[in-house]
Amino acid sequence: MSFASRNIGRKIAGVGVDIVYLPRFAHILEKYSPFDPCGRSTLNKITRKFMHEKERFHFSNLLIEENCLTPRLHEYIAGVWALKECSLKALCCCVSKHDLPPAQVLYAGMLYKTQTDTGVPQLEFDKMFGKKYPKYQQLSKNYDSLFSTHEFLVSLSHDKDYLIAVTNLVERE
Repeated sequence: MSFASRNIGRKIAGVGVDIVYLPRFAHILEKYSPFDPCGRSTLNKITRKFMHEKERFHFSNLLIEENCLTPRLHEYIAGVWALKECSLKALCCCVSKHDLPPAQVLYAGMLYKTQTDTGVPQLEFDKMFGKKYPKYQQLSKNYDSLFSTHEFLVSLSHDKDYLIAVTNLVERE
């Protein structure tokens, strides 16, 4: 069964779209090179603001694999950023913005990007969020059912200069 046919008829609760300029992320990685100790320190401060610990771990592994700055690294970090932006937009369709934590908490602590065995990107909700961020336990209490009954369907696509991300917050099958 194809991806499209599996998802026909699922109720969409929220939609988010974001487009990023890949050379911007290439510039950040060049300016704060993860291969330079001084640059790495600054880059770590930047990535902690929008990347979940699991994404930072994956990024570290990519750095080891690539061993130099490559488009794959730019695309990964830009894709994470774009998906986080999309997720906030999609969540705002069904969660009061007054109930949401600050974007930095949402980006770095609540959601993280993974992929299936076949490379399809996924956006996961961190089940430990309420414990890690007790200040936002009310969000977990109010919206736990949302995160247990809904999931993000995501798409990432890019050319040389731009990456587009789309998230649909949909009812689980």
